[in-house]
Order: sequence, then C-alpha cells, then structure tokens
Amino acid sequence: PPTPPTILRERLLAQQQARVEELRHAKYEGILDGNSAITVLHGEARFKDDQSLIVSLNEGGERVVMFDRCLVATGASPAVPPIPGLKESPYWTSTEALASDTIPERLAVIGSSVVALELAQAFARLGSKVTALARNTLFFREDPAIGEAVTAAFRAEGIEVLEHTQASQVAHMDGEFVLTTTHGELRADKLLVATGRTPNTRSLALEAAGVAVNAQGAIVIDKGMRTSSPNIYAAGDCTDQPQFVYVAAAAGTRAAINMTGGDAALDLTAMPAVVFTDPQVATVGYSEAEAHHDGIETE
Repeated sequence: PPTPPTILRERLLAQQQARVEELRHAKYEGILDGNSAITVLHGEARFKDDQSLIVSLNEGGERVVMFDRCLVATGASPAVPPIPGLKESPYWTSTEALASDTIPERLAVIGSSVVALELAQAFARLGSKVTALARNTLFFREDPAIGEAVTAAFRAEGIEVLEHTQASQVAHMDGEFVLTTTHGELRADKLLVATGRTPNTRSLALEAAGVAVNAQGAIVIDKGMRTSSPNIYAAGDCTDQPQFVYVAAAAGTRAAINMTGGDAALDLTAMPAVVFTDPQVATVGYSEAEAHHDGIETE
C-alpha cells in the first residue's frame, strides 16, 4: 500500500527562507548598494530634535545625522498581551513560528488576527493539532457571515476554534504549555501568540522632535504622510494606517514625493484587504455596518 506523505519541514523552511532572502536582496539591499547617493548606517537612531538624529552605530560609537526632511518607517513588532506567566514561557510569535524547523504535535494559538488565522491553518495542514483561542469571534470587525464561514471551514478540517475564550494564565512545565482559559484547561506543545502588532516607536524619542503618536504608540499622519512636525514624515506599520504591505509601499512612495516638493495623497476609502486563509477572505470599501452608519441602504 502507498505510504502516507511526510512533510520535510527542514527543507520547506530552507526553501522559504531562501525565497525571503532573495526578495530582500532584489527589492531592498541591491537597490541601496547600487545607488551612490544613498549611505546606509547600521545602528539604532533616535531624534535629537526636529532637524537631527543621534545614531548608536552597531560597530560602536555615536553619530549625529542632520536632515532637511526625515521619513520614519520603522514598522511594527508582534504585540504580547499581559497574560500572567506568558512572558516567562518560551512562547512563539509569528517570527519564531515561521522559523521553526519542526511541526508541533499540538499547537495552541492565542489571537484572531490575520497572522493568527493564516498560521493556524498552515500548521494544521502541515500536521499539527491546532486549537485557536479568540477573545471575540473570528473576523469580528467584518460582516458576521465572513467569520461564520471561516470558523465552519476551520472546524471542518479539524481546527478547534474556541470563540469568546481568553487565557487567564500560562504555565510551561516538562516541555508542555498549560493554559488556564474561560473554557477549562488546555495543553499544547507550542504556543503561538498573534494578537496584533505594535508600532516600533518607543525608542525613537519622537517627543524630542515634536512628533505626535496615538494611544497605541502609532505615529499620527495626514493623507500626505506628514506628522505633527513639519519636516518629518512617516509611512507603513509604525503609523496609524492599516497594517498592509501595499499600504506601506504606496505611502512610502507618496511620502518621498511630498518630501521633495510634490503633492501626493493616499486615499484609503476603498482599500482592498485580503486574508490568505482557505477559503480566502477579501474586502473592499464599505462594510454593511459602515454603510448603514453613513445612511446608505444595502441589499
């Protein structure tokens, strides 16, 4: 009889990382290296004032960089919720999950973010027994029919979806995670935390440059990517824009135009969004709730 196929995770990982490196070089590093007008400094920058940065160089020492215009594009990092015991445990964020060379037998996932759902299904299809904990329902910000359809699809392929479920405690003992939840105790070999992403703005000393952030630490920008400080612009996941790669790319291009005397705006009223689960979820423009809020009839 035919033997069931096995996943060679090491090979899959090597292929995946090689592709990322290839894209990183082709789209970014190669372009930066090949332009004599661009100097790349490796280090950590913070604002000295609204016209200069202090850069702590990786090779040691500090350097002050003066600017006429500055673009902040520092992105975002996985957020970690304040669940007792979590910080002390060897939990995964998306970064560790994607870099893992093994497929865990049992995987618990906290969060119902796009990243949480895409990775939950990917690991389930690679052979993990996956349990997903959602504080609300899946896709609770979208039309209810979307969340219901994806939840049903996930359950049909053996993914356990626990809606309205939160972990109140995380422990890691004898190589096993034990989660205390509103629906009893849950045990898993690995724990993925994907509850959203936090803007990388903490260490930038934005206040020294007069750059305003919102309650989440995201840089507040207008349609031209301008911050509250006249010569400083920002784009991508470090801002209060939706966190999508194509929004960041469109914003970066327009910021560059505006920083060099042009006048470009980014209109996100009909922004398309895609979630790469199976079935895929795509949205564009108004949701039914938003349409009703603005007095527009829907069918």
